[in-house]
Amino acid sequence: MDSSILKYNLLTSIEQKEVVDFIDFLFSKKHNTPDPELSGYKQKILSVSTWSDDDLKAFDDNRKLFNQWPSITW
Repeated sequence: MDSSILKYNLLTSIEQKEVVDFIDFLFSKKHNTPDPELSGYKQKILSVSTWSDDDLKAFDDNRKLFNQWPSITW
């Protein structure tokens, strides 16, 4: 194992990145189970609230008022 670390340290940073990418590729083939964090993320997304038309009415009213302001001419 020590010889592998020594050889790795002799590589350029680009070559070291290739080694790390290859190791990640090998692990991705080996562990084909879904990421547990992803399932939690999906549950969070499903719990996001949705806005009704009444909720959005305040934004539309403000947009209309904002559009009534005269623009400054230079």
